[in-house]
Amino acid sequence: MAEGDSPPVQSQIFKAIACADISSLKQSLATKEVDLEARNPVGRTALHLAITAASADICQCLIDNGARLDAWTKQGEAAVHLAAKRGQVDVLHAIMPPLVAEKSATQDNIAAGGKKDDRTVHVNCLTQKYQMSPLYIAVALARMEVVEALLTTYHADINIIAGKQDDQRGTRAADVLEAALQHPRDTCRSLLKMLLPRGASLLNPSTGAVSPSLLVLILRRGEDVLDIFAELDSEAFAHAIKKFVWGESMKYYNALTSAIELGLEDTALKLLSYGAPPKLDFDSSLDTTGNRPSHIFGKTALEAAEGDFWQPILSAAHYEMPRLVIELLDRGVDPNSRLTDHQARSLIDYRDCRSVLDLVRAKLAELRGWHKEDETVSHDLVGTPEGSKQRDGKENAITQLIKLYEEAEAKLVSLAAEVTDGLNFLDQSGAAPRRSHKRVQLHAPNSETQAEIALPSHISSKEVDFKTLKTAEDGQMALLAACRNNDAALVKALTLGRWGVDLKFPPISISEVSGSSKGPYYTAMESKNYDLARIIVRIATVQHIDFIDNETNDLSSALADDVHSVEDIKAVSAQVKSTTLAKTIIRDSGATSIAGKLKDEEMLQFSLETYYSFGFEQNDVKQNANSVYHSIEWGNWPEGLQEYINVTGAPFQHAAVQGKLKGKKQLDKTHHLSPLLRAAWSGNLDMVRFLLDKSKIIAAYKHFASRTDFSTNKLGPEQARAEFLSAAEEWVGKQENLVLHCAILSGKKDLVKLVLSARPEFLEVKSIDGWTPLLTAAMCQQVESIQALLEAGADPFTTDPFGRNMLHLFLVSPTQSHVYELGKLSSFFRIVDRPALHKLLEERCAESPGGLTPLARWISATVKFAPVALSIALLEFSTIKAMEMWDGRGSTPLHTFAMLSLESLILPFIEKAPHVLFYEDLEGKTPYDIITEKQLYGYLECLMPSYTQTGRYPLGRLVHWPLFAFGTDYKGPLQQKQPYRVWELCEDFLKSMKPGLYPRKLLTDTDRIEISQLSKDKKIQKKPKGDQHDVVSLAIYKPGYLCW
Repeated sequence: MAEGDSPPVQSQIFKAIACADISSLKQSLATKEVDLEARNPVGRTALHLAITAASADICQCLIDNGARLDAWTKQGEAAVHLAAKRGQVDVLHAIMPPLVAEKSATQDNIAAGGKKDDRTVHVNCLTQKYQMSPLYIAVALARMEVVEALLTTYHADINIIAGKQDDQRGTRAADVLEAALQHPRDTCRSLLKMLLPRGASLLNPSTGAVSPSLLVLILRRGEDVLDIFAELDSEAFAHAIKKFVWGESMKYYNALTSAIELGLEDTALKLLSYGAPPKLDFDSSLDTTGNRPSHIFGKTALEAAEGDFWQPILSAAHYEMPRLVIELLDRGVDPNSRLTDHQARSLIDYRDCRSVLDLVRAKLAELRGWHKEDETVSHDLVGTPEGSKQRDGKENAITQLIKLYEEAEAKLVSLAAEVTDGLNFLDQSGAAPRRSHKRVQLHAPNSETQAEIALPSHISSKEVDFKTLKTAEDGQMALLAACRNNDAALVKALTLGRWGVDLKFPPISISEVSGSSKGPYYTAMESKNYDLARIIVRIATVQHIDFIDNETNDLSSALADDVHSVEDIKAVSAQVKSTTLAKTIIRDSGATSIAGKLKDEEMLQFSLETYYSFGFEQNDVKQNANSVYHSIEWGNWPEGLQEYINVTGAPFQHAAVQGKLKGKKQLDKTHHLSPLLRAAWSGNLDMVRFLLDKSKIIAAYKHFASRTDFSTNKLGPEQARAEFLSAAEEWVGKQENLVLHCAILSGKKDLVKLVLSARPEFLEVKSIDGWTPLLTAAMCQQVESIQALLEAGADPFTTDPFGRNMLHLFLVSPTQSHVYELGKLSSFFRIVDRPALHKLLEERCAESPGGLTPLARWISATVKFAPVALSIALLEFSTIKAMEMWDGRGSTPLHTFAMLSLESLILPFIEKAPHVLFYEDLEGKTPYDIITEKQLYGYLECLMPSYTQTGRYPLGRLVHWPLFAFGTDYKGPLQQKQPYRVWELCEDFLKSMKPGLYPRKLLTDTDRIEISQLSKDKKIQKKPKGDQHDVVSLAIYKPGYLCW
């Protein structure tokens, strides 16, 4: 029968095996003709499935009915590998006797030890991936009974190496001892006691060499295993710790120096007790192996090792083990041991240190220079007991280390240790107090707090005689008082002629008194003395321009009176010589802003008319547009906006021609967003309320159009004016049906309610991307807006073109940003009623890879980066059906968890839905299979289990350790993936269950058709291009585009 064929009878066979229903299996085998070598869609025979999921009786039944044992799976595994992985010794005993009989019959054709290209099935055959023997698999998965049976009954070869050293692929080779050393202490010791007496050893029998990786792993396990190797592999162990030296990178190591650099001080002391030499002598008895050919440099292997090897006492001094330094000195090590210049090339901060005492004193200087107040705890621990504990923990550790180094220093001095000539170790314990950091001001001081001219408001200009003022400051104070009191005569006296005692002061320059502070014009405007403000503007103009002799001038004539003649006024310019335009003084005064704050329409009108009386410039047009939009976004005075449009017609890009405004209908690209949408997007409640009625703002444009020249070379004034008004009306109403979307984007709940009440017809409007207001609120995680929309009658099950419902988008937006706050997620679940929530959880979307439920999409997109508490909360609210559902890849959410080896999330999932642990995917793998394989391959892929890691921070210098390394819960650096820990959790969980409680769930033909359709229907999310966007698209995909 062809591979993949699965007629009803064959399906019944596989189903009976998966359900461990031996009676149904026997009935099918007895009554119908069945091809037991036929394979299911994932390439397994019936026997493969039975070994993986059924009992020994079912395996024996299949074997008795002719099932072949020499078939391999698509993944390159034979029956004996599956049995070793399964771990049930009775299954192994069911398949091995026939295999042994077959091997005996074909003994001449089988090479001992197993070959990588050997397809014969026997006890030493190797898997296709990583070339693992059944014994290696059983040891790596701690299948104790299977290991015992393979060794004692079936005589498995104990010295077959698994894997391959490949730095580019990140893989390594390993033997069964390394596999055993991954496990917890008791399991590890039990396995070693099985393996070492049966021929496993630190020395490879074929090469006679020590494996550095195995030795380092033994050192990492320390006291867990050292005694076992010393007892059961004594000769090899003694050779490894006494005579073996190997090279890595730019250094050579032995067992003792390797333990020192790994930070394993207790292990180093233990090695000394087992006979490791405190000082290594380089002679012909040493076993040296390097990482590069030594002959290239003209050296023997021994010479290369001696040149790059640090004696243990030097390593101990450098790697902060003063206790070990003392122990080595007590064992007779030379206190004057030194580094050569070649050996010291890797030193950075201690580059001139050579002797042991050099290193000890350099360390003491560094430790004494540490200051507790320099340490900063993370912001969330400031002022907490944990923060104090971390700082105190580091202080205590450094104090203790200083004490030990002082003891080592005293010991070295007593033994006449020497310091390298010329070295000066600064002892910072008695150093002068450190200077406090000087604060640097990076910005200009606030003009209101800056020490400026005092402006007492109680002074009245009537009390001032300009001829008695004694200082320039007195004159300026009097000028401002006159502006407040509307005293035009005094203003003229101080700015159009000389003043002061003996008239010694020239006219006061309006521009100099103004600057960027509250000058005369501002003061007059603030006091609503508009006629005086007009006079001040004229005076500022007179002070700036140059007059031509005998030229008549309306400006000087307007200012002339009985005291100041026209000629006197013309002469002022020569005395003052102001370089600032009056128009600039008006602009810089900020009077327009004050009018907005005071909501004074008369003041605003006067300010604008005065400013533009000097004519329009093209820069004014741009500034007007910005001012209008600023008012729309942040202002709370609609009447002011109207007045601004009345005068300027902004934000349309009009032209300034010879100081006059020439009306146009063009808008700048950045101003295409209509005022209503801009106000809503900015969250400006007052402006939205005003702009919802378009008539007032259209009236403002009509007023502007009536007073502005719109004539062009092609169109007459009336036609051009009509086109402008049409463009203005189109712009004001542009995409107004998206105002509710924009209100949601603002995050203002009150604004959302306002728009809902004013425009209920916009409740189900879709943006260009197919997002309703409800979906938009979900993307922005606006829980209060979601609640308001649902209460207003929004459809909770609406979807976008990708089939994503509001829960899909609430958890993960189209740009892959996700919800971070547990409170928001909990609030969302509270506001959605339970039946609707369950339906949302079970709906699929078409986003690639297709068929993603909200849970599956969350796991696929962001679970690696999101807070664990969020994922756990989502699992708690999820329905069992949602946790069972396959996506377009044929995977359940638990398959993805298993692939990612997420320790913190596996257990909550399987506690709620344990049966999903046995759901097959399209490749025939259950989550448990994936978890098991991840653990099995983990060490070969250079992932170290937690049992082989130390609990200390992996940095040699204590002063550089971060404070969290002294925290209550710190257990050493953790890898993001912990496949061993995940597998361990699953094994413990399965041991607590009744065997066979949850049968293996096979994919049916119907399931495969459904998954295939989900994959075909998948869609890939792409960012919009060109005109494929609206304001909602921009806010989601290009949020910075709306801010300038």
